[in-house]
Formats: sequence, C-alpha cells, structure tokens
Amino acid sequence: MYDFVVIKYSEIGTKGKNRKVFESKLMNNIVLQLNHKVNAKKIYGRIIVTPKENEKIDETMLNSLKKVFGIKSISPAIEVKKDYEDIKNNIIKLLKNKNIISGSFKIDARRTDKFFPIRSFDLNKNLGADILKEFPNLSVDVHNPDYLIRVEIRHEVSFVYFENIECFAGYPVGAGGKASIMLSGGIDSPVAAWIMMKRGMKLNAISFYSPPSNNEKTIMKLIELSKKLSEYYPFKFYHYIIPFTDVQIAIKNLNVESYSLILQRRSMLRIASKLAKHTNSQALITGENLGQVASQTLENMITISDATNMLILRPLVGYEKLEIVNKSQEIGTYDISIWPYKDSCVAFLPKNPATKSYSDKLKKYEERINDLEKLENDVLNKSLVYVIKNGRVLENYIFSDNEVL
Repeated sequence: MYDFVVIKYSEIGTKGKNRKVFESKLMNNIVLQLNHKVNAKKIYGRIIVTPKENEKIDETMLNSLKKVFGIKSISPAIEVKKDYEDIKNNIIKLLKNKNIISGSFKIDARRTDKFFPIRSFDLNKNLGADILKEFPNLSVDVHNPDYLIRVEIRHEVSFVYFENIECFAGYPVGAGGKASIMLSGGIDSPVAAWIMMKRGMKLNAISFYSPPSNNEKTIMKLIELSKKLSEYYPFKFYHYIIPFTDVQIAIKNLNVESYSLILQRRSMLRIASKLAKHTNSQALITGENLGQVASQTLENMITISDATNMLILRPLVGYEKLEIVNKSQEIGTYDISIWPYKDSCVAFLPKNPATKSYSDKLKKYEERINDLEKLENDVLNKSLVYVIKNGRVLENYIFSDNEVL
C-alpha cells in the first residue's frame, strides 16, 4: 500500500556545516539495519526510505527502523503527483484502505515547492471539504483530531501520510566515537550501553565470568543481553567474555576480604583497558550508579578509576534505580537481566565490603600478588569472543592478540 517511509530527525537538524556527515551516517545505518533491503536518499529535512524490489513496507520493516538511533519519527507514505485531484484521490484511497469512516480529522498541508499553484491554507480547506463530501460521518477538528492527514509538496517529491511513529532520536551510531561497555548480567550496564549507543557511540562489550562458580547459563545470559542490544546496532557487535577466576583466587588469598571487591574491580578495569585499546576504543563505559552498592561510593569509584588512565563514562551515575528499571523494560533487556544466573563479582562477593578505600593502600595489596600483570594477561588471552548481528550469533572463537577487528 505504501511507496516509501519518510524519516524525520531532530538533533541532526541542529548541526551546521557537518550536518551532511550525520545525515550520511544515518542513511548508511538505515541500509545496514535493514540488511540492504532498502534504499535511502536525502531531501531537505527528510530522508526517504524505499524498499527494494520484492520487499515491502510491513511491521517488521517499521520495527527495525524504529531501532535506528538518529531517527525521531517514521511515517509510511504514498507518493502523489503535484496535482490536486491525485492528492485528493490518494487521501480518499488511504482512508478507505484503513477503513476510516468516522471520527475527526485535520489536513496539514505544507508546500515548500512554491511552483505548486495552490497555497497551503487553501489546500487544507479544499481537501477538508472534499473529504467531508466523500465521508459524511467524519468531522473536522483542527485542535485535537483523531486522524492527522499530512500532505507535503516538495521540489523532489510529494507525498501524503497519516502516521507519525515516534522513535528514539539521538545520533546515528558511529557519529560519537567508539567505546567498550563493561557488561555485567545485571540491569544497569545494558541500559548504560543503550544510552551511549543512542548518543552515537560504536561499542563492543567486555564481560567477566568465574568458572566453575558460573556455568554456561551465565555466558548464555550475557550473550542474550548482547543479542538484544545488537537489535539497535547496525554493525557487527563484538562481545568478549573473560574467565576471571584465577585473578579472583589470587585476590582472595591476600586475606583482605573487605577490600577484595574493590581489588577485583581494579583488575577488571586494567584488563578491560588493554582490550579496549586493542579494539581502538577511546573510552570505557560502566553501569555504575552512585551509592547503589558498596563498590559505588564516591571514594571507591575514585580508587577503582585510578587503575586505568582511560576515560570512564558512567551514564547512569545520577539515575534512580526505578528510572533504570523502567528504561530496561522499554528497551527489552529487563527480562533477561533478572535471569537467576549470577555474574563474576557475585561468585566472590565479600560479606562486609569496604565502602571507603584508598589507591595507595590497594596498590600495596596488589604488589603482594606474584606477577599480577602476567596473570591478568593470561585470563585475557583465554577470552571467548562472540560476534553478533541483528540478534544472532554469527561466530565465536578464542581471543588472540593478533586478531584484526
């Protein structure tokens, strides 16, 4: 029934001389997200997405478009000639196809092509009158209509549409650099990843697990979270899962239980930083939230951050827990995050973790571990790597320092 989908954006439209760069990235991401089943072209202030031969505009296509960051709204549209009768007849046809025979409507016509002879005001008035003749049970309501019928007369193309489906907006992925998300099996970190993707960041994921305390179901949970995130990501999504048990045992043998969690976090950051630099990431992202747990007091966050010189982004640091839960439900990660399979830190969680710590003190503890750097490198080189696209695992392998991404 529809000829193409009209894409609107918001923040991209505020850009100056580099606006074309953002528009090009968005068009490229749209084509990638829909597996090259569509073409995308730009007209001023809009992007037109047209299905290729043998493809059609359906709910599956629209749902995929809704998950492309940078899009404010999508509208399935019918192309019309720059002719009043053709515009009117296509609106009537669309109303009949949708079985709209009662309720209120409003015509919103916009004529950017001034060569079209009918002014927008007159087009609104004339179309409204003709639709009322065709559908006597409809009525006009210019303030709060049941149906808003939009007409756009542009130099490049003219079209009509009814729906304006709201999307997530933001920036297209790839417009904001690259980072590595430290993805746990909890509620917070998948939301942090989603938020930074919405701000245009390319990501890969880094997770830790503790065999045999954690089993294959823990890995499955982590992969399912990545699969869900990959639905919003137009590129291949790399997920590195690191067996962390040997480092945890070395920390446990120090017999400084109250600081063991902070020591684990510092080690995770060092390992993650090496992997992030290997993948050309410019920053690390965590799901930390100030005061939520013992390791997330300001003092402990400072001590943990001191383990790396990489920029650490904490998009959830000031959120309330309910806000995070609501967002996780909205994006589809919540039901996976509450699976009962525990992550790495829970496996070696101290009974009374310290809420305050100091870098100098923890560095002295770390010096007591024989060749800690080699130990951390060893667990890194045993990492499992999963390559995910559009909710599917494409391949998996063991990490190698020589891999090329």
